Amino acid sequence: MAVFGRLDVLYPDGQRQSHQLDGERLTVGSASANYIRLADEAVAASHFRIDVKADVVSITDLDSETGTFVSGQRLQAQAPRKLRAVEEIRVGALRLTYYQRNDSPTQAMPAFGEQTQPTWLDFRASLQGGEFRVFPASNATISLEVSNLGRAEASFSIETSGLPEGWIKPERAVFPLPANETTQIQFQIKPARRSDMSPGDYPLTISVRRQGDLDQVLPLAAIIQLGGFSGLSLALAPELCRDGDSFSLFLLNQGNIPLRLALDLRHPQGGLSVALDQTRVELPAGGRRRISGQARARRRTLIGKPVERPFAVIARSMDPGDYSVAIPARVRVQPRLSYRAATALALALFVMLLAAAAIFVGTLEPGIISFELSQAQVARGTPVQLDWSAANAQRYVIEVDRARLADLPGDAEAYTLDTAGYVKPVDIALIALRGEARTVATRRLDVYEPLVIVRFEANQTAMLRRVAESLIVRWEVTGAVSLDVSHPLEFETLRESASTAMLGEIELRGAPDDDFDIKLIAVDERGAVAERSITITVKAPECLPLHDALLYAGPGRGFQQVRLAVENVPVLARGTVADRDWLQVELASGRTGWGLRSDFECRGFDVGALALISDAPQLPTASASPSPTAAPTVAAARAGSPSVTPPPASAASAES
Repeated sequence: MAVFGRLDVLYPDGQRQSHQLDGERLTVGSASANYIRLADEAVAASHFRIDVKADVVSITDLDSETGTFVSGQRLQAQAPRKLRAVEEIRVGALRLTYYQRNDSPTQAMPAFGEQTQPTWLDFRASLQGGEFRVFPASNATISLEVSNLGRAEASFSIETSGLPEGWIKPERAVFPLPANETTQIQFQIKPARRSDMSPGDYPLTISVRRQGDLDQVLPLAAIIQLGGFSGLSLALAPELCRDGDSFSLFLLNQGNIPLRLALDLRHPQGGLSVALDQTRVELPAGGRRRISGQARARRRTLIGKPVERPFAVIARSMDPGDYSVAIPARVRVQPRLSYRAATALALALFVMLLAAAAIFVGTLEPGIISFELSQAQVARGTPVQLDWSAANAQRYVIEVDRARLADLPGDAEAYTLDTAGYVKPVDIALIALRGEARTVATRRLDVYEPLVIVRFEANQTAMLRRVAESLIVRWEVTGAVSLDVSHPLEFETLRESASTAMLGEIELRGAPDDDFDIKLIAVDERGAVAERSITITVKAPECLPLHDALLYAGPGRGFQQVRLAVENVPVLARGTVADRDWLQVELASGRTGWGLRSDFECRGFDVGALALISDAPQLPTASASPSPTAAPTVAAARAGSPSVTPPPASAASAES
């Protein structure tokens, strides 16, 4: 059997192989018995099969573990799938490109660096270059030149395959081209800035097709060289830590290449001992890592107020880019004795003297020297540390709003309070007990509900341009005393309901022109603000001509016929008039005209909801004694351009 195609293999290291395909059943896999052997650990012994039957070429995955992907879609095992003239096949880390061979001796299969133009086509297409380098979030422009070699105007369409979704966007997907004329189509290549987009070569196939003739198609091949980028995100929690406590450093490689880092610590004021569990880190693309550290004061003042000493964690890239990222933090260092504690100590010494004297005269009473809270104001659920010092206590009782919470032995000096059950300020009492004697110290703790936007969503995130639709927005917020939902002023509020001020929904109706945002702003009792936005994208509504439809300069047959909407070539709906019998539409060329509503099928929206065009052209009012004039006669034919019989003194033209 003659050669029916070619299979090009691109390995991750840049090595390429090309295999001619002949026979009726070919297997591809890692075993040597296959027609094509692929050296990769992700390839099964017999991975997939290519069959030729009645000139139809198909591919079948042979129940492989890692799967076979054609044009980005994974094949179902043992289910044949027809191969088109040019297809991208992915197996593990290998990228394969299939090219179909044509029986015509003048047609060669596309190859990188050369684009053969078959002589039997009535058009010519070429790319300005075969390899294009681009980095994530940047863009490159590919220029495609198309020439119509036929004797009549024709419509052409462009399809792309091989690249991940969203990478490529043609300037025009469908366009008309007069006979013997040439046009250029620009493509924007803009890969997303994502860590899972590995650098390397990505094959691109651009197929140019003459509409109405399935055989008039020309595939062109190119290589998109994706570059690497690096990015590092650091976070440290908590940013303010207590002396001797541990902290966590979180690292995220936001780039698409591995990142090697050296970690260092700086404390400009000195007096700190800061250490990390790890000082050398290697992160893969998109990799995360958590590293523990500890900060401790080398020395503390004897008496005074707490001080905050700064330090910084610095991550330096060990790759050729050589950049550094730093994140600041602070350590809260307590003096050995606060002013209050020093006073309390003096008082304690006095109490001890009294206690010594009391040994001779009676029973000692317990004394509370100090009682402190780690925080005076916390969000519900945040633990609070209780610290105290006392004398002569045999046991302690902790009460919250006079409700007993804990009984502790006399050698206890601290207790951690769980605030999950409180939503308002509470009084915390420390009771020191010795026999029947007791001493009480109280502190006030302000507990508040944290501000959280639990849910903020819309029933849809896309609307049609100038088509009146309803939009339902729902929200759920906790810990807020007020909230506001903002939306475009031109939208009408149909209903608004809420079971509480923090849980509800609003229904809006409008016909947007551009993308817009719905924003929720919530404020809690302390004045803290939380925001959340929903972006609604606006797309153009499309209609499909049911046949070659004449377009007029205005909404009526009395207007001049200006152009033609080609059957089954989509147009954009721009507006209508009060009786809804006429639509203003926009062709792929960007030109507009008015057509009968009955000549179009509009899917996905109700024409009755389409915006009215208030400044639509109006026919002039006829005079009492009009002078006879000849009107042009226009007949539209499906097989060719519309024929026009002009009057002797004027001419009418139609363009698509």
